[in-house]
Amino acid sequence: GAPTGHSVPVREVRLSAGAGFIVVICGEIMTMPGLPRVPSSESIRLNDAGQIEGLF
Repeated sequence: GAPTGHSVPVREVRLSAGAGFIVVICGEIMTMPGLPRVPSSESIRLNDAGQIEGLF
């Protein structure tokens, strides 16, 4: 009962070692970018005058 006569176009195979799985990119599928190792919030500080520094 399984369908036959078609193919799935595999464009790329990626290893997500940290997550522990393999990602198969098929056809025109786009992926979202991941998060950086260090969040931007770690560079935000208040200076001596009470002003915020480190925002982009």
